[in-house]
Amino acid sequence: MSALKTIAAVALALMLSACGGSDTSSTATTPSVITGPTTALFEGQLDPGGSAFYSFTVTSTGLANVMLASVTTSAAPGASLPVVLGLAMGTPLGTDCTITNALPASPGLTSQLVNSLTPGIYCARVYDIGNLRTTINFAIRIVHT
Repeated sequence: MSALKTIAAVALALMLSACGGSDTSSTATTPSVITGPTTALFEGQLDPGGSAFYSFTVTSTGLANVMLASVTTSAAPGASLPVVLGLAMGTPLGTDCTITNALPASPGLTSQLVNSLTPGIYCARVYDIGNLRTTINFAIRIVHT
């Protein structure tokens, strides 16, 4: 019986030594947080001669991509219209957007406007450049860091 007690004591000692202790050969590391780009979808209606804007906050220096994703009418909500609108980026000022970069854009699945931005508050603006004859629905996609 004493041999059985000795084996049990040795087994218990081995198990306890495996559970505790500290390994000084490795150093503790702080986990890093990896963040990806932020995507915002701005949808609305635009009247002939009108404009609309959306403000967004950039938290780190990087690129901001703005895409006129779709232009439709209430009569044909699933069919994108090939109308050209003004697409711009800038900084918000009261109830509008001060434009720093603008271009004419047709709906598409690629970014039409790309800017390098530093942390701050910016805006994307869509506006009629004289092509609208009726109220349209639009969708703008903004991807930024």
